[in-house]
Amino acid sequence: MPKFISQKAKPFIEGLAVGCVFISITMLFEIPLYMSFIIGALAALGGYRNSIKMDKEKAAKNAQNGPRDSE
Repeated sequence: MPKFISQKAKPFIEGLAVGCVFISITMLFEIPLYMSFIIGALAALGGYRNSIKMDKEKAAKNAQNGPRDSE
C-alpha cells in the first residue's frame, strides 16, 4: 500500500475492495441487485476482519523475530 494511507484506513480500504469485487462477480450471475449488495457487504466485513487479523499476525511475527544481537 502507498505510504500516504494510514494504518487505520488500510483495513477499511481492503474491506471495501473485497466487497466491490464480490458485488461485481455476483452481478455477472444476474442475481437480484439487493442480494449482490448483501453478499458484497458480508464480503467487505470479512475482508476488514481478515486485514486486521493479518496485520496482528505480521506484527507478532516481527516481534518474535525482532532485532537480533550480533556477537
